[in-house]
Amino acid sequence: MRIAIPILFAIGGLATIVFGLRLVFNIGGAADSHAAMARARSERIYRRLTGSNSLTMPSVTHQGLTTTNFRFRGAAFTVAGLVMLTASTFLLLLSL
Repeated sequence: MRIAIPILFAIGGLATIVFGLRLVFNIGGAADSHAAMARARSERIYRRLTGSNSLTMPSVTHQGLTTTNFRFRGAAFTVAGLVMLTASTFLLLLSL
């Protein structure tokens, strides 16, 4: 039981690293698809708030909806995953 928690923490760290690297290097268009989903979500919210489906809806050009922003988020996820992996390594060493 003392080893199970650090191992689960390491698995979570590895998964976070993989997800972050996928966003950073845009593997399979991950950053592009996340940016497109965020733009679509903000457009749906705008339609709900205005109560209209007019064609004169302003374009969504918020800074948080760009592919570059999702790549920065991927870098942050990668660093967080590395911290988790390092912490789990120290926990494993302490438990042995």
